[in-house]
Amino acid sequence: MMGARYLWTELEQIDTSMVQVEAATIGLQDVLKRVGGRMDGQDNRQTRYEQVRSAIHQTLQAEGAAALGRDEQLGQELLDTKAQHQRELQNHERRLNTMMAELEANKEARERQESRIAELTAAGTSLMGQVKGKRSNPTPERSA
Repeated sequence: MMGARYLWTELEQIDTSMVQVEAATIGLQDVLKRVGGRMDGQDNRQTRYEQVRSAIHQTLQAEGAAALGRDEQLGQELLDTKAQHQRELQNHERRLNTMMAELEANKEARERQESRIAELTAAGTSLMGQVKGKRSNPTPERSA
């Protein structure tokens, strides 16, 4: 989530930069038109126009290269974040599977214990019945 916010912020900054460059380009084009009208000779106007156009072109290339570099960096960060997230999900899944196996084993052990308790309870009840039966029937046993 944090990587997505960072990516979104960087993309907004790139968009803002591009709008500013476009506005600056339009402003420079207007300036060029006014300067061209005021210059005396065609050669001066042409020279100035070429200088400004070259500066704009260099600025746009520099901004484009910087934006491309940021895009590549953000893309790599996004891939890294996605890979880390995937590793974390796999780790959580392994933990959950381990816990499920442990719970199943505990359940089986508990069921065996409950079965054994039921057997022992039945045996105890049977013995208690036999003891009560002998107490209520005090007939002596014959010796052989």
